[in-house]
Amino acid sequence: MQRKSILLACISLWVCATATIQAEDKMFPEFSHYPATVTSGPFSQTLVLTNEQIKYSAHWKKTMQQQLVKPVNFAGHYRFFATDAYQGDECQHGICGWVLDKSTGNVVSNLPEFNGSDSYGAVGDNGTPVGEPFETKTQSDSLLLILTGQAIPKELKHDKDGVPITNP
Repeated sequence: MQRKSILLACISLWVCATATIQAEDKMFPEFSHYPATVTSGPFSQTLVLTNEQIKYSAHWKKTMQQQLVKPVNFAGHYRFFATDAYQGDECQHGICGWVLDKSTGNVVSNLPEFNGSDSYGAVGDNGTPVGEPFETKTQSDSLLLILTGQAIPKELKHDKDGVPITNP
């Protein structure tokens, strides 16, 4: 009887553990859960800028034009690009990113804004890096964009001891 109870307990534990692992697997988004049809063109060869984007640096415009003619890497007909190489109006600090619509030539989006900023950096805890670098993952056949990072507030606030507060 003792062996039967132990065996039933082990089987129950295994079933619960398996169910938990399967549930956890479904909690994380997968590219295949957000399918997009990849188009092969025709694609615009000319960058189309808004009145605001016209004010951006010549370096940014040249880079966006270069990105426009590269292959689709996001959501069927888009090109996602992120960099930390800007100092003009287009990116004040940190890592910035843009989504280009290859069909129209428009820059249709920046990285998501949080705390008044669309500039990002490595994940930190009150200004101290925690070992998770900024990174993005995209696929040409998926609507999912995975971003690991933290928005950098445009104006850092500090506590009474002068320590930066990352989420004021």
